[in-house]
Amino acid sequence: MIILDRYIIFRYLGNLVWAITAATVIFLVVDLVENLDKFIDSRVPTVTILHYYYLFIPYIIYLILPVATLLATLFTIGGMTLTNELSAMQVSGVPFIRPLVLLILTAGLVAAAGFCLGEGIVPVTNRKRMDIYRYEVRKLPREARARHGKLYIQVEPGRELYIDRYNPSTREAYGIEIIDLSEGRLVRRVDAEKMVWLNSQWHLQSPVQRQFYPDGTVQWGSVRSMTISGAGLRPDEIEKVQTAPEEMNWNELRAFIQRLKRIGGSAVRWEVELFFKVSMPVAAVVIVLFGAPIAAVKRRGGTMLGFGLAMFICFVYFGFIQVGKVLGYNETLTPWVSAWIGNAFFGLLGLAILVRWVR
Repeated sequence: MIILDRYIIFRYLGNLVWAITAATVIFLVVDLVENLDKFIDSRVPTVTILHYYYLFIPYIIYLILPVATLLATLFTIGGMTLTNELSAMQVSGVPFIRPLVLLILTAGLVAAAGFCLGEGIVPVTNRKRMDIYRYEVRKLPREARARHGKLYIQVEPGRELYIDRYNPSTREAYGIEIIDLSEGRLVRRVDAEKMVWLNSQWHLQSPVQRQFYPDGTVQWGSVRSMTISGAGLRPDEIEKVQTAPEEMNWNELRAFIQRLKRIGGSAVRWEVELFFKVSMPVAAVVIVLFGAPIAAVKRRGGTMLGFGLAMFICFVYFGFIQVGKVLGYNETLTPWVSAWIGNAFFGLLGLAILVRWVR
């Protein structure tokens, strides 16, 4: 590696560290201002607040990494343009493609580090951080994590289970409804106030069964005992139904999707989040390809113009990504297309700008 290569890489890394630090501080301050009244109203100790934001830092870095790489690219290439270093390089026979390739390779390493951060550290710290918010700020009981909201689970084809609330500490579920369908017609419904997990099965207490016949008659009565089981009905699986994607790594989320499909549930939203776990770090590379040719054009305004340009690009880029995510949720696009459409569009646009700039 020649001296020029080291100079470009270290200058880029220095700008990257500065961008990550500045963006993280801004993110923390904005979030603290937004949530300070909640912390005060809940009388959360200062040490707990500091611990909460300490756990928040890895997730913030993971989120702002594409923005930081864009800022680092604009300030590195833009700074070299303003000081005529880029022109001197080209006059001496070093084409623009050389620093661009160096930045892309460095950004690739940064993206790999971001992916590892998102898989190894972020899920753990997010779980701990969200536990602080649930139990210290919102003052929810410890079992509320799995009780929040109502659960609808397809036990098997033609059988659906509804749970009003679930207590993971006692492994008890309340407000139970089981519906059996045949060719779209309701054939049986079972209601129970409670079911308990014993001997690897759910035992319904005092269930009432209604049998619906094609002629419109209904037969109902109490059932002495009834048990249900299924691949996705273990207590730990029920708890995971309401675990946020950012609290799971790629392997955990993929395994959860497979289990959800096995019991007939819809996994589209989760598949979109799974593909985004890969496309988000890759955005750090794509945005360098897009931003470097723009920064290489000498403009009036200097650093402030570069910063404003970076913010505008990030706004458009992440707006495009969010639109793709919504289209994926709505099944307008397939999950992998919705996750990668932003990178593909801006990657091709960056290549077009680069080709035109080189010419």
